[in-house]
Amino acid sequence: MIRAKKYNHQMGFTLIELLMVIAIIAILAAILFPVFAQAREKARAISCLSNTKELGLSVLMYVQDYDEMFPKSHGNNGTGPPDFDRWSTSWATVVQPYIKNFGVFRCPDDGNTTAPASWMGTAISYDVNQDDDFTSHWIAYGPFGMGSNPGDFWNYDSLTLGALTEPSDSIMIAERHNTDAVKAGTENAVGFSSSFTETSWVGAIDGVPYLIPDGTRPAAAYPYGPNGAVSATHTEQGNFLFCDGHSKSMRPAATNPDPINQPLKNLWNCIRPTPFQ
Repeated sequence: MIRAKKYNHQMGFTLIELLMVIAIIAILAAILFPVFAQAREKARAISCLSNTKELGLSVLMYVQDYDEMFPKSHGNNGTGPPDFDRWSTSWATVVQPYIKNFGVFRCPDDGNTTAPASWMGTAISYDVNQDDDFTSHWIAYGPFGMGSNPGDFWNYDSLTLGALTEPSDSIMIAERHNTDAVKAGTENAVGFSSSFTETSWVGAIDGVPYLIPDGTRPAAAYPYGPNGAVSATHTEQGNFLFCDGHSKSMRPAATNPDPINQPLKNLWNCIRPTPFQ
């Protein structure tokens, strides 16, 4: 008896079925990739917020050891240009013994690693609140003072902890990424200032004038606009450290929402209710 051979015919995918599978994969990828990206960004934002917290603790430890006076944003090595060194006694240098870590000076979202060689080769992603009014003989509104050559008129002291009227609602440190500082043609980590109008010497030392958000500057004029020169890379928010040591994520424009009609809501003025002169 002759037995017939059985053949198992395996059916493959048709072209339409294959295209449908590819389309489903593409749709899932389009849905999931942004979620993964947001999760990674959230992790970077949390790491940055932790950095500001540690920086705040180091500054406050320094304050307790130096008669409750904040350090200066940049220092004074007793020499004039071209040998003037603003880094050797800058805030980042003097708090280093309390923190002993270079990594906390850098936000994970700050892509530019270029740094002045005079500051230990580390690019800094944060600036201190060195707000002042030089037209009224250097009235300090931010906690950090400013150092320069002996006898120079722009040299003024920092505020003391006791001089702060609302420490829990006054900014000590904010994000200004080295990437943004390089775009603006300045160096970083030497202080925010809102009252300067010069663009030469001040531009080289303190960054572009009018760094503090005031809601009136044209967005097209980098780095102005509603954020001033604060870096807002964490889903359009920046991390801020307050003078009592707590950190918070905010939209930069919310730190000074109505400077003309509501000056007491300016979180950069640490001696409120004293208005800006």
